[in-house]
Amino acid sequence: MHSVPQTPKCALWTDRSVDVHLQGWRILVVDDNEASAEALAMALASDGIDARYVLSGVDALHAIDGWVPHVVVLDISMPEHDGFATARVLRRIAPTRNAGIIAFTALGEDYVRAQGMRSGFDGYCQKGNTPRDLVRLISRIVH
Repeated sequence: MHSVPQTPKCALWTDRSVDVHLQGWRILVVDDNEASAEALAMALASDGIDARYVLSGVDALHAIDGWVPHVVVLDISMPEHDGFATARVLRRIAPTRNAGIIAFTALGEDYVRAQGMRSGFDGYCQKGNTPRDLVRLISRIVH
């Protein structure tokens, strides 16, 4: 019997809804791997999304000064402030209290879900999925 490799997946955990009105989506990618963060932001931008990236949770808090994202795509495993700590802060401050927050990580969903839900994440997309899969997940939050 052959084992079927498990495909990475994306999942929505909450029923959060972010109303964008007529403006375009604003998405902030937070990942300490600059090549990954830049590549994802560029892929999203090629779809006409206003996507920006930063390399740490602290940088994310500075990035939202004057530019508030509708969705934050947040890596978990980062030095200093991991994705869980960053999500908790984003949920506590007014500009991003109601933003969508998606865990975008190589870590498995089972590992991320319990602490992710407590930290304020709305969903999960495992690294290895295509940007299109991530956009599909985001489109379930943003309308």
